[in-house]
Amino acid sequence: MDEIRNPAVASMFYPDDKINLKRMINGYLLNVPDEVDEYFHKNRVDNYLGMIVPHAGYIYSGPVAAYAYSLLKQKSIETIFLLGPSHYTYFNGFSLPYYNAFNTPLGEVPVDTELVNKIVSTGGNIFDFINAAHVKEHSLEVQLPFLQSVLENEFKIVPILMGEQSLVNILKGAEILSQVLKDYEKHYLIVVSSDLSHYHTDKEARLMDQKIISYIEGFQVKEIVDEVKNGHIEACGAGPICVFLEIAKILNKSNIKTLVYKNSGDTSGDYNKVVGYTSIVSW
Repeated sequence: MDEIRNPAVASMFYPDDKINLKRMINGYLLNVPDEVDEYFHKNRVDNYLGMIVPHAGYIYSGPVAAYAYSLLKQKSIETIFLLGPSHYTYFNGFSLPYYNAFNTPLGEVPVDTELVNKIVSTGGNIFDFINAAHVKEHSLEVQLPFLQSVLENEFKIVPILMGEQSLVNILKGAEILSQVLKDYEKHYLIVVSSDLSHYHTDKEARLMDQKIISYIEGFQVKEIVDEVKNGHIEACGAGPICVFLEIAKILNKSNIKTLVYKNSGDTSGDYNKVVGYTSIVSW
């Protein structure tokens, strides 16, 4: 089995050469309004629990993701918990990889294998090693070049994909991860990867997306699960979002702020079938 996971979507979702990739990301970061950083500086917020960011091709969602990642510039974070949906492989719980590192055009990012093993051993039958789920998955991969660009230190990752996004799995997953985090002494951040509504008109998308954003801001997990089930809202990473919200409640991290909302029409100019994106930060 390969010890290094090579990029699956370089050249499709983002440039596959270091120079153009860095140029693209730095351009997005430079376009984030100063007011975003000023808000957190003014309110003396320096230690974030996590963030919700999109995972589409950079030309569509990169400007939105940059809002959250701009807050990490020149910060030192030892461990990044990556939590996203599995688009290509079905399984019941949560998948962690055997890989020792994930490779990107910007270099290798080591996996915290000790912590991964601890989560699997703590998680009983809900967390397991399913390497196949990670081979083609883009939801976690696209976050890595942003993290490599903004953090000033080397960091390790804990890549977690969610399969069946049931309320039972959400609550169990959040409980287990919270147990691990309560005893974890290193500086960590949770990065949740999700797009919002898919392929509606701009007007329809904005109504749906503002509804789920309001639920996120209210930590309303059951409402998100129910409304996704009945089709009133959409998010491919609704389950991972809810796991994150439950972790925040367990750890008494009750502050949350939506930084930006846009959809693919804002960059493509096609507002007939759009995909929604948001960046949200919690602390």
